[in-house]
Amino acid sequence: MTRFAPCLLAALTLCACERPATEPGATAARPEPVVVYASFEDENYLPSLFAEFTRETGIPVTVRQRPEQQIVDEVIEKHGSPPADVLLTRSVHGIWRAGDEGALRPLQSDTLTGIVPGWLRDPDGFWTAIGFDTIVAVCNAERRRDCDSIASYEDLSEPEFSEQLCLSTASLPVNRALIASLIEDHGTRPAEILVRGMVKNLKQPPYESELALLQAVDAGTCPLAVASGLAVHEFGRPTVAATWPRPGYFDVVAAGVGRHARSPDAARSLAEWLLGDDAQAAQFDAIGLRPANPAVAAGSFSFPAPTGKPDATRVGLFQVEAVKLAERARWN
Repeated sequence: MTRFAPCLLAALTLCACERPATEPGATAARPEPVVVYASFEDENYLPSLFAEFTRETGIPVTVRQRPEQQIVDEVIEKHGSPPADVLLTRSVHGIWRAGDEGALRPLQSDTLTGIVPGWLRDPDGFWTAIGFDTIVAVCNAERRRDCDSIASYEDLSEPEFSEQLCLSTASLPVNRALIASLIEDHGTRPAEILVRGMVKNLKQPPYESELALLQAVDAGTCPLAVASGLAVHEFGRPTVAATWPRPGYFDVVAAGVGRHARSPDAARSLAEWLLGDDAQAAQFDAIGLRPANPAVAAGSFSFPAPTGKPDATRVGLFQVEAVKLAERARWN
């Protein structure tokens, strides 16, 4: 009998060590949060949007918000802690710069490739648009004919609009995207001639913000202006009318997965979720962001897609030249 005691003791010890990791009825470990670095100014919008993602998936989301240049620099230089799982930018230039500097990893998502048109995705797969922001001509609603008379962006440089045009500072993403799109369409020198014509038509010096610009339009100080669709939506006053000239220039709100992401799979899931039908509709309702998912755009909204389909990546590439062109044209 005595010689079997060690074996019995070993068997009991083994049974004790093989208990389940989670006791029946115990709560499973909470997933690690997806860390989103974002350049949105509204501190309530993204947490509210991502709360639905958490309800559907159980994955919490932490949002870190900064001005775009600062937040992109943090991702590139790895200054933030914890590091970004997702980078979400309000302009193509921000996401393009992060990808160009090697701060993003390939998305590797057949879902995203199947949803988003090629002209709204990075050809190397580092980022995707989740929506696009139109570049519109705006005027006081009482002078709607001024907006309707703008058939193309090139019209803004015509002498007939002398001392009628107002712009915001060239450093804002909407204006960099406008100049970059003109460069893409016409080449650098012809685009510079067009921009100089716009500057010559200014009624007032450029405004420091789109809000100040739209307030001037609302007050009747500015007969005609150029602004982003998101800014017009946020301004939200029926006294300001807008039209989208052809060929339909735009900027993009874009997402990429950080190179040093701790939760890359969950980050990819969040990017895919942002392009789903419900999330795309929610973003349009909340901030006026046009869907990057053509099925949502065609099925639920009456606005047209850009007829010229400018390439988002090339618009990002040309923004470096756009800054130089604005300086030469004295668009401050």
